[in-house]
Amino acid sequence: MKVAIPQLGPVIAPCFEAATTFFIASEVSGQLENIQTVKCIGSEGYRRVRLMRVHEVDTLICNGIKNLYRDMLVASGVRVISRISATVEQALADLRSGSLVASRQAPDSGDTVCDMPRRELLEWARRLFEQRGYVVTLVPGEDAFLIDMIAEISCPQCGRPVRVAICCGAHAYRSTIEITEFHHNTRLDYHARVYVSPSNPTIETCCHDYGIELVDPSVDGAMDVETGSRRLPILKGQIRDHERLSLP
Repeated sequence: MKVAIPQLGPVIAPCFEAATTFFIASEVSGQLENIQTVKCIGSEGYRRVRLMRVHEVDTLICNGIKNLYRDMLVASGVRVISRISATVEQALADLRSGSLVASRQAPDSGDTVCDMPRRELLEWARRLFEQRGYVVTLVPGEDAFLIDMIAEISCPQCGRPVRVAICCGAHAYRSTIEITEFHHNTRLDYHARVYVSPSNPTIETCCHDYGIELVDPSVDGAMDVETGSRRLPILKGQIRDHERLSLP
């Protein structure tokens, strides 16, 4: 048996078609052999389906995966075990013990990621922040951990830099998974976090719970409101280590 797992650090990546790193290994008599870490950079899932074929994978363990890519893999003889949220190590242990069971819970209809093409969403977010005075750095996909870009601007109160981590939707099968992972990977190193996606109540609640700003590209003129000299452009909530910016 040859198994592949899309990974995000030590855990299974939220979405097969957006994962940039795959753990691939052969399982022989209960032992893992020929262990590889394979990179896959691209904006669609077809490349990842081809990657499974090139490496002759017969078992895929993943979290979210679109039906299109699941069907393509199954048609080519790959067993797909999806909706698995665990570390790669735990998933492999469960596979060897025969206890790995895919979740049958269907996603909430209000919990899917946006359908806006990813490249358009990235470009829209980059222009938005640059036009409002931020210096934007695009983060390489393989090292991003759901951070698509970093925006920096000087604080109008103290002059120190404010660093903002930005995640554009469509990394993951479910928005709540994406927002949760984004929170865990950015909660210590940034003064603010922004999630760019068309909004719905599920996304709004999840962002609010984690203290993440939600920017909706489908709302015309939403970011054109003058915020005043005491606030930063775009950002409406509290800025970590810059509390005076949050005062009325």
